[in-house]
Amino acid sequence: MTSQTPYHARPAHPLEYWLSPDLARVSPPNAPSRLRQLADAQGTVAAGWSSAIAGGPVLALAGAFYSATSGNPAALAVLGPLGAALAALGLFFWKRVRTTLPNTDKSLITRGPGSARGGIVMVSVLSAITGGILLTPLPAAADRGDGTVLVLAGTFLLIVALLVACILVPSVVLGRARQSFRLRIQSNPELRSAVEQDLAVWRDPYGNAGYGPL
Repeated sequence: MTSQTPYHARPAHPLEYWLSPDLARVSPPNAPSRLRQLADAQGTVAAGWSSAIAGGPVLALAGAFYSATSGNPAALAVLGPLGAALAALGLFFWKRVRTTLPNTDKSLITRGPGSARGGIVMVSVLSAITGGILLTPLPAAADRGDGTVLVLAGTFLLIVALLVACILVPSVVLGRARQSFRLRIQSNPELRSAVEQDLAVWRDPYGNAGYGPL
């Protein structure tokens, strides 16, 4: 009895064909393809780590602000190192995620907006709601003149910064996931090699979707 080695047909088109921006423009944006699956999956994971990168400095800034306004260094002592660690961890995994092919066997669900415009709208709405809530005690705080107004104003700005870090930054990353993936394939030899190897063996297990467009 002889064993047979699995045979993979030669790809119908080279990678450059599937990476063509012109091909992407004439294709429906929701048309499924392997490259879009890879780009969207990678963008989703990278978006999460981008939030950590942006959120770390906000935590450190919050610690510095509340320590300065209260005269107690405890907030900075806790939030400063925590913010630095969060940003460093996010940056490490951000770089790692963007240079390797994602695992597309696991379905990733995003709850936030998937574009910069959607992120701006959500941050604006939540900021307006937060501002309205913080405005309620403002007159009484102004009458006391004990620095509470400064704390309220600083708290509002920090909340807005946190919303930007947790909502707007990831939404920008998600919105540019496919364009960024194309640029990295063209500039990163290691990632390009991994994609070319994937192109050589990938076949749509559920239908006849093409490897591209992106």
